[in-house]
Amino acid sequence: MKAKLLLSITFLFLFAANSFAQPYVPMLNNSTWIVKSANFGGEQSFVMGPATNVTIGAYTYKKYTDQTVYSTDNYVREDVAARKVYRNVNGVDQLLYDFSLQVGNHIVLANGKDYTVQSITDVNVNGGTRKKFYLINWIGSFAGQSETWIEGVGSNRHPLKPQFDMFLSDPYIYLGCSAQNGVGIYNHGLANGQPTPTDCSALLSVEEINQMRHQISYSPNPFNTELRISSKVNFENATVKMYNSIGQLIREIADVNGDTAIIKRENLNNGVYFVQVVQEGKLLSTNKIIVAD
Repeated sequence: MKAKLLLSITFLFLFAANSFAQPYVPMLNNSTWIVKSANFGGEQSFVMGPATNVTIGAYTYKKYTDQTVYSTDNYVREDVAARKVYRNVNGVDQLLYDFSLQVGNHIVLANGKDYTVQSITDVNVNGGTRKKFYLINWIGSFAGQSETWIEGVGSNRHPLKPQFDMFLSDPYIYLGCSAQNGVGIYNHGLANGQPTPTDCSALLSVEEINQMRHQISYSPNPFNTELRISSKVNFENATVKMYNSIGQLIREIADVNGDTAIIKRENLNNGVYFVQVVQEGKLLSTNKIIVAD
C-alpha cells in the first residue's frame, strides 16, 4: 500500500514539474489583434497593432492604439523569464498577466481584489493549443468578477485591458483574432468550437517594411498554375509559407535560395490566400494571393 502511495505521489510530482517546465509562449512578439465590438446595431472589427516602441522611465514599452469605444493608447511590456506582462497606467506599472500561476494560486490585481486560479485548461488555436487560465474573485461563497487569460494571446475579451476595466455589455468587446509576425494564432470561432472560424485575414495582409528593401514581387496574381516570387536581393535559406483566409498553414517550402521561389497550384482551390517569406526568423514579406481558373 505504501509503495503504491509513494508511486502515485512521485507520478503527480513529475507530472506537475513537467507541466510547469513546458516552454513559455511570449505574448508580445510582433503581435497584432482583431478586437470585435458588438451591440444591438451590429458588429465592428478593429485591428490593433503593429506596435511602436516607447521608453518610459527604465523600461521600453510596446505602444498599441485601441480604436474601439475605449479609444486609448496602451503601453505594455513583458518579462519573458518571469512569464509576466505589465501595462503602464499614468506612469505606474500594473501587472496585467501572470502566466506562471498554478491552479489554486491567489493573486491581487490592479483593482485591489484577490483572485483565485480556478482552472488551467487548453484552448484550440491554429496549429495546436494554448494554456487558458480562469480566475475568479470570490466574495465569500459567491463568484464575483472573473478573468480569462490565454498564454501568448492575452485575454479572450481584450488583449491589453483587464475585464474589470471593461463594460459588461453594449458594446460587448471581445477578441476575434491574434497573430504574431503575421502568422494567425487565436481564432474566436476555432477556440469556441463554432462551425465557421472567424475571418482573420485582416491580420495577415499587413506588409513589413523589409519588403520594400527586398523589393519582393508576386506574379502572376491571380495565378492558375504557378506563382513566382521574385526578389532583387537573393534569398538565403528562406521559408515560404502559404495560409488560407482563416490563417491556417496549408503549404510550406523550406531552404529557398536564389532570387526566385515558385509555388505550384497542385490541389489548391480557387480563393484568397496569404503568402509569407521568412528568413532568419524575420518576416520579409506578406502578400495576398488569389488562385483562380
